[in-house]
Amino acid sequence: MTPTLAIFIGLLGDVNVAGSVYLNHPQLFSSRSEAAGATLRGANAETSVKMVVDVSDDVSASVKVCYGCHGFEADMAYVDWSIDDAFNVRFGRFPVPFGEFYLRYDAANHRSATKPLPYEMGRMLRRAEFNLAILPEPYPDNGIEIFGTLGGETAELSYSAYGVSGLKGNAADGDIDFVRSRREYFVDNNGSPAVGARVAIAFPELPIEGWRWLSIGASAMYGFYDDDSELAYLLGGIDLYTRFGALNLRGEALFRRTAIPDDTNRFQQRLRSLWVQKEGFYIQLDGPLTKRLEWLARYDGFRRAGALLIGSPLESTDSAITRGTLGVNLVATKGIKLKINYELWMFDDFPEEQLLHSGLVGTF
Repeated sequence: MTPTLAIFIGLLGDVNVAGSVYLNHPQLFSSRSEAAGATLRGANAETSVKMVVDVSDDVSASVKVCYGCHGFEADMAYVDWSIDDAFNVRFGRFPVPFGEFYLRYDAANHRSATKPLPYEMGRMLRRAEFNLAILPEPYPDNGIEIFGTLGGETAELSYSAYGVSGLKGNAADGDIDFVRSRREYFVDNNGSPAVGARVAIAFPELPIEGWRWLSIGASAMYGFYDDDSELAYLLGGIDLYTRFGALNLRGEALFRRTAIPDDTNRFQQRLRSLWVQKEGFYIQLDGPLTKRLEWLARYDGFRRAGALLIGSPLESTDSAITRGTLGVNLVATKGIKLKINYELWMFDDFPEEQLLHSGLVGTF
């Protein structure tokens, strides 16, 4: 065997490649479908490919590229230095560890056809009116993270702390611009990093038979979004996951408090607070019915409170959305899954809407 071939074969043994393709078709049922607007129309695709390379026993590199509603993007490009289970360093471009859903935002990793409302992106109805939700996923950013796990068989504590470029926006809009936040890979618009942390405690072994896992987490993030580092944002959230037999229960509650400019000429109302508050939650039950059939039920919501910019289509300074979702997944064969979800959207300021999502997921 030649040295070149030996190196090539050895390299293949240290490289793992995985990915997914998700083809989704949303069908909106409404007499005012144009007013609902803003959701992705017709069939749309999300694709992702991830490669992990073990450089040595304690260093690995990960790269992930994806294609979706924002075109081609690098969702990940980072290096992990594994010093100890309790202390590791990650640097580059990585998914920011906020909440529990960021671990499974890829369509292949969650049972629903859409993301929970606080994290929804391209499939959120009236996203122009509400400027999306709280923290649309995926949210990759450039920076450094320290993370680790402590504990034993009965309980374990995991943590992460990070500094990243942060979400971006401008004072003229008085809010975060999520498109700008994702597309400006290499530019920090204000030079002020955002900082945050997440902690979670998990109990693998529980005293009740059939109760297999319980995890409780908390997250926080703080930074400035405008070019002059004058307008701040603060995010906080709690999350829970547990499993009893084949039944999974997941839930999260989170908020984002965003500073707005002190300029009464831009707003419809007299400013009583220089902040806009957004809050959201979801609770989901899911599990398998048979080897080939899965089910899910989800209830989630989102609320926006604060002064409105002149020209905003919202009717109230305190406006909310709630949504109910029922779904089934047909596991056609290994690596192929058909998702069918029905969603009922209820708005404070607009008529209710109904959506039917059908999606085909392929994984490798």
